[in-house]
Amino acid sequence: MSVPSVAQADLLARNVLTRRLHLRPKENVTIEAYPSSLGWAAGFVRETRRLGARPLLHYEDELSYWKAVEEGRSALIGTPGEHEWAALEESDVYIYFWGPENIARRSRLSDPVLAQLTSFNHEWYQRAVKAGVRGARMSIARVTEPNAKFWGVPIGAWRREVFDASVRDPKLLRRDAERVRRAFDRGHDLRIRHPNGTDLTLALAGRPVQVTIGEVTAKSRATPFGLMTNVPDATVYVAVDEGTAEGTFVANLPTSMGTSQLRGGRFRFKDGRLVGSRFSEGGRSFSEQYRGARAGRDRPSFVEIGLDPSIHRAPGLEEAVRGAVTAGIGQNSSFGGKTKVDFLAYLTVAGAELSVDGRPLVRGGRVVGG
Repeated sequence: MSVPSVAQADLLARNVLTRRLHLRPKENVTIEAYPSSLGWAAGFVRETRRLGARPLLHYEDELSYWKAVEEGRSALIGTPGEHEWAALEESDVYIYFWGPENIARRSRLSDPVLAQLTSFNHEWYQRAVKAGVRGARMSIARVTEPNAKFWGVPIGAWRREVFDASVRDPKLLRRDAERVRRAFDRGHDLRIRHPNGTDLTLALAGRPVQVTIGEVTAKSRATPFGLMTNVPDATVYVAVDEGTAEGTFVANLPTSMGTSQLRGGRFRFKDGRLVGSRFSEGGRSFSEQYRGARAGRDRPSFVEIGLDPSIHRAPGLEEAVRGAVTAGIGQNSSFGGKTKVDFLAYLTVAGAELSVDGRPLVRGGRVVGG
């Protein structure tokens, strides 16, 4: 599946538009895409019209994007014109195929340049919320040859995983999501164990449980950034008690965040604080960010359960692996916690057992309780 067939692109578009975003006739759909995503984006144009709605394809050329960066025009990219804002404000549905495409090149940009390129982000969400937009960020756009080389994964397997997860009806995930939500909503004490040395105790604190299964709903739109969903996505997470954490958490999956990756991670907690960490890869980047963060960086942040049976090693989607347990440190105020520090890190272990108040909720890659 090096280039999507018409049938594959149409299937993806049909699933997203009908089952995830609930497109209605006569609505306006804007589709933003880069070169490698055009085959997929064309499927959204076709399906939008089949559903009686109106598509607009917004194309960003990769070569032109990077030429502007090289020529010192990053600020122009980060400040859309009024005509682009007008397109957003007249959209009912927005489909975003991630870009620019080359993650390796993006990883070499300086922080000031990155800030210029993305300076529109806050205003984009403000305008989208006001306009009542609902939309999806399409992870299939990240599956390119340069990115597969950057992450060290076979592109064919990566694409199959993301495609299969993206065309699944999200309602098939709701049963397990609801079981996890109920357990987190009612529970108090968490314990995570795995033969790799993981044995960590955390506590719940009555925070709202977040369910993200790749669809936009009235409930999701009431949360920050909830008007846009990731496709695919299949997790349930909750902010934990920031003062309770005891034991060790050892990752057996990578943590892919932005343009960096952590491997072989280990967190050690005592009396509610991180007291030790180490990594086989990515430790320097973690340490630099950790040292520069404010108070709260060492506090437990959240716990998350993955639900997707198709995802196994897709970069950036490790937390969605079915039965995977993720534990974080640092910021959690954006989803119900108290820690506002500008730092967030997490590790993921697959195949662990997570118990709530002594009763198994997740075991051997499956939800068994709730």
